[in-house]
Amino acid sequence: MTIKSRLFTLFTPLLTALVLLSGTASAERNLRMHTAQPGSSPYVFAVTLQSVLQKNLPVRINLTSGMASTRSTLDAAKGQVDLYVGSQSINHFMSTGTGMFSQMDSAPELFKHVRTIMSFPLGPYHIMVHDDSGIDALKDIKGRRVFIGPPGGAATLVALSIIEGATGYKAGKDYDMARLDWNSGQQAFQDGQVDMYIGPTQLPSASIEQLVMLQKVRFLGIPDEAFDSEPMKEVMSLPGRTVSEIPPGIYGANQVNEKPVKTVGTWVTLGTQDQLDEELGYQITKTLFENIDVFHDAAKFMSTVTLENALEQVNTPLQAGALRYYREVGLEIPDDIVPPEAR
Repeated sequence: MTIKSRLFTLFTPLLTALVLLSGTASAERNLRMHTAQPGSSPYVFAVTLQSVLQKNLPVRINLTSGMASTRSTLDAAKGQVDLYVGSQSINHFMSTGTGMFSQMDSAPELFKHVRTIMSFPLGPYHIMVHDDSGIDALKDIKGRRVFIGPPGGAATLVALSIIEGATGYKAGKDYDMARLDWNSGQQAFQDGQVDMYIGPTQLPSASIEQLVMLQKVRFLGIPDEAFDSEPMKEVMSLPGRTVSEIPPGIYGANQVNEKPVKTVGTWVTLGTQDQLDEELGYQITKTLFENIDVFHDAAKFMSTVTLENALEQVNTPLQAGALRYYREVGLEIPDDIVPPEAR
């Protein structure tokens, strides 16, 4: 055997293995995913989803955290994001060109490219103050500095309406609104730089638990009469809004509330864009629900992530593959969420 022949015999198996590996890598689909800040409900859900999908499907998910859902929805509409955790209220504002999209003439047209895979309850708005702050009700925040979410976000608009509905107060006139991102807002509350924190998150929330471990806090409720105010009626009329409660003791001894407090509950979506392949969307949806126990084991709040909830509060067309899966399992699909491409 010549040296050339021996080299060919030696390296052929290696070359074959490299070709096979190359083929496997090329078959793996890279997906871009956005979610909120670490520790938040959307983040916990997204990380769990990333793990489940990468374990069971030939996909690699590049997850970017700390993203505002307003930005994620817009990026999905432009085809720049494949999966994201969004909200029904942002869908409403974008489709109607109102709220944070009121200055964007192209928003309703861009929204036609947004799709939903499923929906689930995020949790209640936590309205939290330091126990020694002297704030026992929302009306006590006059002249105080508060954090109610990043400027321009959907959660911030809800918080503004909660305060106005309960007190009549306006930001910048009756109280100072700290203009921070979510992580900075939580840190500012922990350090005593803001007197009140408002944010939607799971119940119980790991990030809130960390804050409550360090100091005594009080959760404020929304008075019943506030729900009859025009600002609150407007908020509660938005898709994805419910009435919820935070029970006493759920955050341990440093939570000073002795009775449940009434607040606003909110839902979110696993969103996508209309260019996501139908078969891939089908496999993502099927894999998610066939591994639902993984979600339930990962965090208590995700016990509400269920097939029965999947279409609740949905206000965009479904992704075509998700639609196919839901029809297969026998869910009733409202006509207004059937995508144009499936009609």
